Amino acid sequence: MSLTGLKKHVRVLEEANLVTTAKRGRSRYCRLEPKGFDEAGFWLEEFRRGWADRFDRLEQIIERRKGESSER
Repeated sequence: MSLTGLKKHVRVLEEANLVTTAKRGRSRYCRLEPKGFDEAGFWLEEFRRGWADRFDRLEQIIERRKGESSER
């Protein structure tokens, strides 16, 4: 990965509040931000629940159609 590509990835992580960076001398240090991961976890959980609901509804439709086809 190029240095430019790495910087872009780190910038995205900073914007998402998942890391912070600090410059010390000629070096830059990255640090994970636990609060950012908590927020990301809450966001992901909302999507997980939504997909679980969709799969549950799909399963109900499939089971209903299986019952309809076995009645014939």
